[in-house]
Formats: sequence, structure tokens, C-alpha cells
Amino acid sequence: MLRPDSKMRSVLIVFGPQGSGKSTQVKHLAQKYNLKVFEAGAKLRELSIVDENIHQQITSGQLVSNQILRQLVEDYVSQLPSDQGIIFDGYPRNQQQCQDFKELVEKYDWQVTLIYIHLSDKSAKSRLSMRFQLIDGKKIYREDDKPEIVERRLVTFRKETLPVKDWLAEHYRSIEIDGEPAVDAVTDQINRALEPIIND
Repeated sequence: MLRPDSKMRSVLIVFGPQGSGKSTQVKHLAQKYNLKVFEAGAKLRELSIVDENIHQQITSGQLVSNQILRQLVEDYVSQLPSDQGIIFDGYPRNQQQCQDFKELVEKYDWQVTLIYIHLSDKSAKSRLSMRFQLIDGKKIYREDDKPEIVERRLVTFRKETLPVKDWLAEHYRSIEIDGEPAVDAVTDQINRALEPIIND
């Protein structure tokens, strides 16, 4: 349950391919349900500032060890009240991390719900091709939104991330959301899907 008076920690894991609006929905959920967000990439970037070894791993494209990520999660959780709900964004991301996560669920007695935002490759490519920032009046597009890079990212998502999503769906409550409509419509879907969980 996500009720504030619940003593069981509610944990949401949000999954979705590039362009699915996952980050936007995470922000909405955090605000609506007073949840803290563990964003794996951001936590690793913070750590890299003070840890040269981690910095070198990240900048060279190497994967940071599962042990380091698990320790980051445990350190983060230990600083929160025992009933504070959490959203995990970017964790777990491989089979070993799934096993680590399962141990944490059992250790801390979490109630886990997976939210998967489905989006077709065609829509993902279209949305990413239109993302830009205005800097000095000029449209600046992200390097990782170039078509050839987007294609590689989507292949990686299907190969490495979807199996993790499937594993989580087998072990925990899960809801699947249609990510094709506009942002507000996706938000409404998520809210409706969570209602029975909130009132469980």
C-alpha cells in the first residue's frame, strides 16, 4: 500500500524504453505519493565525483560492479524512515542485480510493484528525434539521440533490459501501461492502475 500510515515500505520500479517518458512519470509518482527516488545513474555520477576509480569506469563506458550498486542502494535505504516509499529508476538492470534486489526485498519486507511503460520502436525513434534544447536561440540535439545511436540503445534495451523486466514481473505485482498516448493520458493510466494497490 502507498498510504502514509502503512508501515510496510512500498517500492515501485519503473521500466520503459527510451522515449517512453519514464522520467516524467517517475517525477509525477514521487510527488503524488510522497516517494523518494533512487535514480541509479545519478547516484553513480555523484559517487564518481569523490571516487576516481568509479569516475574512470563511468567515463570509459565500463559497467560499475553490482556490489557497488547494491551498497549504494543499502546506504540510501538506511537513511530513510522505515516506512518511506521508494521508486527505483535504473535498478535492477541485470540478473545479478535482480538477485541482490530480491534479497533486499526479503530483508526489508518491501511491497514491490513494477510499472512497465510500453512504447513501440517506431514511436521511440520518432520522439527521440525531436528532443532538443534551446541554447542561445539554437536547437541543440543530444548526441545519444542520433538515429544510429538510438537504434543501438533500443537493441540493448530489448536484449538486456526486457529480460530483467520479465523476471521482475514473474516475482512481483506488475502493471503494464500504454506509453503511446500523450503524457497526461499515460499519467491517468498509471493513476488508475495504482488505485487498487493504494486501497488494497
